[in-house]
Amino acid sequence: MRKCGVFFCAVWTVLLLFPVFRSEAQIGLRVEMSQLHYLQYEPVYVRVTMRNLSGHSLAFGENEKLRGKLRFEIGAPHSGGFSLLLNQETPPVKGIILQPGTSRSFTYNVGKYYDVRRLGSYTLKAIISHPQLKTAYESNTTQFTVVKGTDIWKTTAGVPKYLLQRLPGAIPTRQYRIVSYNTGRHFLYILLIEDKDRIYLVRRLGLDLGTNLRPQCAVDDLSRLNLLIAASPKVFAYYQYDINGHLEKKEVRIKTTTTPRLVANRDIGTVVLDGGRPARRDMDYEEIKDLPFMAQAMGGGDRDITEGKSIIDEKDDD
Repeated sequence: MRKCGVFFCAVWTVLLLFPVFRSEAQIGLRVEMSQLHYLQYEPVYVRVTMRNLSGHSLAFGENEKLRGKLRFEIGAPHSGGFSLLLNQETPPVKGIILQPGTSRSFTYNVGKYYDVRRLGSYTLKAIISHPQLKTAYESNTTQFTVVKGTDIWKTTAGVPKYLLQRLPGAIPTRQYRIVSYNTGRHFLYILLIEDKDRIYLVRRLGLDLGTNLRPQCAVDDLSRLNLLIAASPKVFAYYQYDINGHLEKKEVRIKTTTTPRLVANRDIGTVVLDGGRPARRDMDYEEIKDLPFMAQAMGGGDRDITEGKSIIDEKDDD
């Protein structure tokens, strides 16, 4: 199994519904996935909601009497067993204080703690324990699927010689791939940079807006990947990534009398961004952090997101 490098993560609307808790329960626990399907190697986000029904405050801390623990029980596909912890680290709960009758929600990337890289369907539930609780409590069980997606573009690029000289024995090529997959609500484009041993980058690029607005891709003479992604029919995001998945350039442009496009000069090996004009943040488009469970994060009701919200984020992948 290849080890994962840098991940990018996602943003989705989820309706919070509390179950009817039994009167004798001391804590209510509920889990919700950010989406139904996840691409292999991307983060798998779950929201855990805890509700204190005990009648007294419940604090999670370092002291032995406060040292609670949260863990997930994840049914692995095709095996009949459970996904294993990647190491001894478990989802953090230290510092959480629940007042009587209150609830709080926390989001975790379960892929940071458990092996969920295998393709197929999983089940997941959370289990919480605490010295002040009479017993451990389980959440509802939810499901998610890890899928392969469909390649819409891919190419192989050589690692520049100056980098190979620094890394003797390194694999001399990388593969760039743009993959489309269905989250259960939207079709998304994902960028993967990989070789046969390692995943360097998994990054969400934006919504699949149809054949006419597919990503434009070109590799320059330094093996950098240049991407132009339609965030809407009018707004386009340009990214340049190096061979290891580090973001080197980013620019957002809006369509005018000309449409933004990539222009490649094969004779000298350059790729330049042409057309349109620089877009104004918070006027022509809205910048969004790529976090799960944000209400209407991809635009309300699947409307045109030209002046709305899209996956155009500022974060580098270092």
